[in-house]
Amino acid sequence: MAILNRWIVTTARRLASDPRVREKAAEVFEKEVKPRAAETWQKTKPKVVAAAKDVRDIARKTDARNNPGAFAALLKRRFIDGKR
Repeated sequence: MAILNRWIVTTARRLASDPRVREKAAEVFEKEVKPRAAETWQKTKPKVVAAAKDVRDIARKTDARNNPGAFAALLKRRFIDGKR
C-alpha cells in the first residue's frame, strides 16, 4: 500500500509541475468550472441569505449561550417544518 501511495504522490507532483497540464487545468477551470459555480451561486444565494436571516431571528429570540436547548429546538423546528 505504501508503494501505491508513493506512486500517486510522485505522479501528482509530476503533473503539477508540467506546464501543459497546468495550462489545460486553468483552461478547464475558466471555461467550465467557474461559470457553473457562478450560476449555482446565483441560484443558491437567496436560500442562503434567507436561512441566515432565520438563524439570526432565532438567535434574537433565545440566548444560545444561556439556553442552548431552546435555541437548538427552534433551529430544529425551522428545518423540520421545511421553511425555506
